[in-house]
Amino acid sequence: KSMVRPLLSRRIRAHRVLGGPLRGARMVTSWHDYPTGILGRTERELLRWFEFNVCQGETWLDVGAHYGYTALSLSRLVGPAGRVFAFEPMLTTAGCLSKTRSLNALGQLKIVAMGLGTPEECMSSIELPVERGMVDSSIRNNGFHESVLVTRLDWLWPRISGNIQRIDGVKIDVQGMEISVLRGMTELLIEHHPKLVIELHSAVDRQDFLTVLRSAGYSSPGRPVERIKEVYSANGASYAD
Repeated sequence: KSMVRPLLSRRIRAHRVLGGPLRGARMVTSWHDYPTGILGRTERELLRWFEFNVCQGETWLDVGAHYGYTALSLSRLVGPAGRVFAFEPMLTTAGCLSKTRSLNALGQLKIVAMGLGTPEECMSSIELPVERGMVDSSIRNNGFHESVLVTRLDWLWPRISGNIQRIDGVKIDVQGMEISVLRGMTELLIEHHPKLVIELHSAVDRQDFLTVLRSAGYSSPGRPVERIKEVYSANGASYAD
């Protein structure tokens, strides 16, 4: 990948997904930033998990939506009567996601151009490294940083959820900031106990992660979404609770 990616086009435009469960959907991105998304060869285990766990009319949160590959899948599954809130803090990428929503006529997809975490105040701005259209706290010294807005979901949700407060499921993929995101939504997790599917990265302390989950009322050890054997061991692997 590191050898081929620099040769790929950086032009951001609408592409049709060429294969996989989302074949035919349109997504605004570039070959450089998201070739596996355009090819439809990414997140297959996660999308399969969605098929068995997401129902029509539900409300799901896509935290760390990037260019919207998983948001497209969730939007199809909840249908017009459901809702998907896609949180993408990088403004240019959130703008691409907005175009993707329009191209696919997904009125159920709501885009929130903010990150989630545990700022001391209700909202704050932080600077994070950027790579391939996403902010990534695990990157070091890549030379470019983006200023993004971050808030606690416990504070934000009553202000954006409208008449339906219920949350049925949450997908989290936030490049090493998983614990902070969970801490900022603990009250809502306790109240609604949604299904969780979380991608864990190497910077995340597994014991701290489990402690936060238990404090929110989740007692099970979780189930691997990818085909791996040991729970919470592999970097970049997704787990459901």
